[in-house]
Amino acid sequence: MEASDGPPDRTRKGYMALHTDRIRDELAGPLAEAGLTVEEIRAHAAGRHRTLTVVIDLDADHSDPVPFDTVTEASRMVSEVLDGIEVWGEHPYTLEVTTPGAERPLTEPRHFRRARGRRVRAELGADEGAPSDGGTVEGVLTDVDDEGIVLEGVRDGDRILFSEVATAQVVVSLR
Repeated sequence: MEASDGPPDRTRKGYMALHTDRIRDELAGPLAEAGLTVEEIRAHAAGRHRTLTVVIDLDADHSDPVPFDTVTEASRMVSEVLDGIEVWGEHPYTLEVTTPGAERPLTEPRHFRRARGRRVRAELGADEGAPSDGGTVEGVLTDVDDEGIVLEGVRDGDRILFSEVATAQVVVSLR
């Protein structure tokens, strides 16, 4: 571990925060080789029951959902890596490997890249210098770059900057 200015955080929350950072670092390489990204790691302890949840996703070049076989293989890989890490000391825990789900919030450019071609609803904030004063927009996501997104039928195809987007998510429709 790196040196810090203060004493180590010995609280349960601080201890697990250090561990989840280490777990993320350890998992990133093997999962990246399989074309996967670690989206989130959640550690939860309630009494004697402990759960470690690892949320994975395909890299930004894919727009399809993560196949079940891929989640199964990722679970095996995660389990093997975690066998070499002391997660909760000697205490047993449940490992859950999952995907973010269809309605997850789109919070990073790679999330938007994964949603290309899908209908997206975005709440816009009143960003200084932005071409809008907020509100909700919805349309098919047609383009994404490092600056923002383009939604079909919104602003005549003009870009919506990421700095304008307060919240966004894919609109799920059952056909």
